[in-house]
Amino acid sequence: MYLEIDTGREHDASQLLDYLDREREQGRGLHNRYGERMDHREIQRFIQRSEEYEYERQVIISPEFGGALNDDEMSLATRETMREFVKDRPTATYCYAIHRDTEHPHAQVALTGSKTDLWTDQDDLDRTKERAKDRFRERDLRRERERDRQQERERALEREHDRSRD
Repeated sequence: MYLEIDTGREHDASQLLDYLDREREQGRGLHNRYGERMDHREIQRFIQRSEEYEYERQVIISPEFGGALNDDEMSLATRETMREFVKDRPTATYCYAIHRDTEHPHAQVALTGSKTDLWTDQDDLDRTKERAKDRFRERDLRRERERDRQQERERALEREHDRSRD
């Protein structure tokens, strides 16, 4: 699991959101904290909020087996991780995009809020990384269990089919 939280910057989020939104044409694009696609008006509100707080950060979450997760699974694990991160940070909000245009599929998150609320130390980073690992590991284990159940169902159907031919 690779997780990076940048040092933050004091400017509006428009450039960062343009970058995150680069896969819009492929059916992806920016999502709000509820997992819904953001429309132009919602993107502008996020940028205005960034201008109000004059601070933003970027988070990159790249799970080890990100290629095995579909967009919904990656999205849900990203939201769960970020929900925990912003839980006690009253001014913090975020949006994100799933990117599959690199060797390692990942989620990129734009955070905005007061500099105080977005401040992190090494312990914060380590806790967030562990939570992200746990979230993505849960998704991977569920997928494996479902695949095992599906294989067992298929074997049972094959055995039943073989018995009916005998």
